[in-house]
Amino acid sequence: ALPAPETSHVHRIATADIIERRSYEPDFMSTHTTDGRSPINLSVGQFTGLAASLICTVVLGACSRSSGIALNYSDHDPLGGMRTQFVKEVWLPEIGNQSSGEIQVRDFWGGALLSSKEILKGVGDGVADIGMVYPGHYPRQLVAHSVFSLFPRGPTDFTDMIELYRRAYAEIPALADELRRVNVMPLMITAGLPGAFASTSSLETLDDVVGRRWRGGGKWPLRYLENVGAVPVAVPWGDTYMALQTGTLDGALANYDGMHMTKLDEAAPNVLISRELWYALPFLHVVNLRKFERLPADARDAMLRAAEVAERKFAHTYERAFEEIRSTQLSLGYTVNEISPDDLARWENTDALLELRAEWIREAESVGLENASDVMEKVTALHKEVMTQ
Repeated sequence: ALPAPETSHVHRIATADIIERRSYEPDFMSTHTTDGRSPINLSVGQFTGLAASLICTVVLGACSRSSGIALNYSDHDPLGGMRTQFVKEVWLPEIGNQSSGEIQVRDFWGGALLSSKEILKGVGDGVADIGMVYPGHYPRQLVAHSVFSLFPRGPTDFTDMIELYRRAYAEIPALADELRRVNVMPLMITAGLPGAFASTSSLETLDDVVGRRWRGGGKWPLRYLENVGAVPVAVPWGDTYMALQTGTLDGALANYDGMHMTKLDEAAPNVLISRELWYALPFLHVVNLRKFERLPADARDAMLRAAEVAERKFAHTYERAFEEIRSTQLSLGYTVNEISPDDLARWENTDALLELRAEWIREAESVGLENASDVMEKVTALHKEVMTQ
């Protein structure tokens, strides 16, 4: 979503309000060298990332000289989640299968190589060859992508989602153009599970969020929460668990798999779900465009085939993960309720949604997306077609 202006209806909680004291990593080098010159100051985290990148370059360079094509993949999420395990166990091996072992991919997880807000530039600059980009972390660079957030209800299965995303890339040049400007292209697309509500107190209907402090992931989810009567609160994702635990927050709206992986449902065990609350922004697995174009044609074809195979297989993973998480939550004694049709309509709030879309168009135009109105119109038509087929 586009960055939200500082307005009174969104309460922003600084990290200091949640954690009284947080230690910081010291500079790796002192302020000056013995000869009086100022050195480059690197934090421990920066030094680790740089070292990992250099090691990766040396190792993979040796591999590429001796045994085909070596690529590296970077992901800011750790292994153990629905999407990350799928990438590790299905997609990356499929690249090797489709290339008959010619392409080898070395993978880095949990931001070991690049963080979520470094990955777009990092892949474009060649620090990583392939990486996972979440468009929501780039509201100005990937403004056209934020249009998906203006559709609070969506397809219930991934097969329809991927059709919508792929057709959008084929029919709306603005999407691919803003990726091409930073030298990347989408290789494989996945998605998070639908949005789900996790509350520290009883949660049976949307009436139970009214007047309570709720966290949403970005500007537009916060506006949806406000529209149903919640007090929208901006809290960093990494601080959400503690905010729920300490009572700073009463609830959080997040993708169902992300909620469960980070144990938000442990701190807020009253859950409200619906398959229709799709987590609209696509999860993009992009490749360095120049690197891709310089690969032999058979290697490029193999990577595209692997992505197509993986996207088909992800539909089953998506379906299975939803049911597994619900079953796990129930076995742990959590309360899991389904959102009623009336509450789904209340969440979508058609009249208010038209105003929000008009606001998105104005803001997108103001940051350089001159054809924002056309983008909205085309995505609206595609969304309607996919939802009614």
